[in-house]
Amino acid sequence: MQGSPRHCAWVRTLLWGWLAAASPIFAEEICALPDAVEPAPVRPVDYVNKDLPTDYLALVLSWSPEHCESQRNKPKAQRDKHAFQCFSGNRFEWVVHGLWPHNRYAKSNQDHPRNCQSVGSLPAPLVRQHLCMMPGPDLMQNEWQAHGTCGWSSANRYFADIQRVYDTLRRPDTQAMLGSNPGPNQLVNAKVSDIKQAFLARNPALPAQSLRVSVGSGNRLKELWVCLDKQLAAIPCPSGGTPDNQQIKVRTPFQ
Repeated sequence: MQGSPRHCAWVRTLLWGWLAAASPIFAEEICALPDAVEPAPVRPVDYVNKDLPTDYLALVLSWSPEHCESQRNKPKAQRDKHAFQCFSGNRFEWVVHGLWPHNRYAKSNQDHPRNCQSVGSLPAPLVRQHLCMMPGPDLMQNEWQAHGTCGWSSANRYFADIQRVYDTLRRPDTQAMLGSNPGPNQLVNAKVSDIKQAFLARNPALPAQSLRVSVGSGNRLKELWVCLDKQLAAIPCPSGGTPDNQQIKVRTPFQ
């Protein structure tokens, strides 16, 4: 899915919004790339939905501190898959989980397009190019297989589109979302509306209805969706997600 004139105008509008935003606070994220990257093997296919229509796209951002905490006590083989993101000295906050083609009328997770083509392992240079955005070879392989094959003719185009939108979004850090920085690896109370407002304050051109927050176990912040049309322009999300007034817990970065 290539950027249309409408998408390019949206990107330019968001860019000017960045320049106009008042707050200069940025997270000190750390992404030190290794000299060599080993691509992940092809993932087993869970199910195939190649004939379902795509009505909109969801750029899914993962709150890395919560994800990494959930991996901390997993078996070594599982932890190794997340080592670059969670156990390498790197420091991430909002990273990309994926860009998902979605069917507006789906009644379950299995009613969306998925695994639309058979593909091989991603090339190492492509994985390394986008690893600071989507910090895991296994994650990248899964997202390309399961989701990218349902809307893009090549992995290069899929990850380039994700990188373009990700780079355009000005992502709030912990202090911007919580109003303070209480220290490492703390659970801090907040409302869903606090998370959305932090994004909107830094992206004035982004429609408020295009954001959707998801929480995991214990009402902990897990993900934020940005809903897009097939030209990568922001649109209102379908109903769903965690209500704006719900109290949630936000985990601060471990370091």
